[in-house]
Amino acid sequence: MSELLIQVDGQDKVIGPVERLEAHRGNGILHRGLVVVVKNQEDKVLLTQRSMTRPDLPFPASFPGFWDVTMAGHPKWGQNDYITQMTAELNEELQLKIKSADLEFLGKFQYHAPDPTYPNPQTPPDFMLSEWEVCGVGLLHTAQEPKINSTELSSSRWVEGSAVASTLATLRAAPWASIVVRRFPKIFQ
Repeated sequence: MSELLIQVDGQDKVIGPVERLEAHRGNGILHRGLVVVVKNQEDKVLLTQRSMTRPDLPFPASFPGFWDVTMAGHPKWGQNDYITQMTAELNEELQLKIKSADLEFLGKFQYHAPDPTYPNPQTPPDFMLSEWEVCGVGLLHTAQEPKINSTELSSSRWVEGSAVASTLATLRAAPWASIVVRRFPKIFQ
């Protein structure tokens, strides 16, 4: 069964459900996305690297191998808020047992980013993926040690907040990660 995401307009008003691949194919369809920045007790930020392949998806992974601050995902159709899905994604991707009240919602932004890894030799010549999202941003401070889900993530590292921008500049950073660093600089001070 296909996964349904939330198609929205430019003001983040819900239009209806959109199938995950359709939301990302070609130039994409505007839909909700989310990013959560996880900080530990030492105020370090967890950076994660996206898996190169996603055997759980019936199509190629978007932005494979790119680095993130800390976790990105999509609210699912039927969910009314960003925080509910942020909580679920933190459990799924990092095995963090948290409650919605543990998260701080910081705001949202809209962006569009074609995935530069497509087309490639494994895909048809006209295959292209893009992210086009209204992206909610959350912050979690935790004493728990994350355990990455190897289906979705391949690596992680803790980085001083003030070094996140310079570290991402040396890595292949997901476009939304760079936007979060620019738009929410207080997280990284």
